[in-house]
Amino acid sequence: MNEIANDILKFLAFSQKLKSQQRTIKLAKDRHESSADHSWHLAIMAMVVAPHLKKKIDLLKSLKMVLIHDLVEAEIGDTPYGDSISNSEIKKEKVRKENEEIKKIEKLVGGELGKEIRNLWHEFEENKTNEAKFVKAIDSLEANHQSIMYDVDYWENWFYPVALTKADKYCEHEEILEAINSEITKNMRKKFEEAGVDLNNL
Repeated sequence: MNEIANDILKFLAFSQKLKSQQRTIKLAKDRHESSADHSWHLAIMAMVVAPHLKKKIDLLKSLKMVLIHDLVEAEIGDTPYGDSISNSEIKKEKVRKENEEIKKIEKLVGGELGKEIRNLWHEFEENKTNEAKFVKAIDSLEANHQSIMYDVDYWENWFYPVALTKADKYCEHEEILEAINSEITKNMRKKFEEAGVDLNNL
């Protein structure tokens, strides 16, 4: 039993690195969001949105997916969204590193749980099941929502119009997701106007 306890603690030591993995989005002037901040808030979002879905999902499975979807970032860090969509080489390297890392995580955890974590991570990435589509959608929505909670004046100009539509394709399959996306987008446009961002001249 002590050996099992030590294995659990090793994995917890690994996963807690998410607490210090910085994302682009700011929570305050001198405080960027961490990957752990994002995953926690995503879990809250999953819990409150799931009851309103028309296509019912396995919420426990979805919550597990939420908790492990960025687990590879504990070791390799977060690749900003803008970098991966604007540079094919960066995106290719991101995919390579993440696939290598999830194999290491499976080995670190071991047994059936290690396999489950690997399978859930791949399921999320493939975005085919109802649970994966749900988590993929709220992953994008949560990021958009959080991105305008503090300020937007540190964004690169090209990203303002991209931010307004990047969640659309993930939300069109569910009415509640479309509604949340619509409200976030409306608030985003208002935030841009307040910051003096002229979308027509970007």
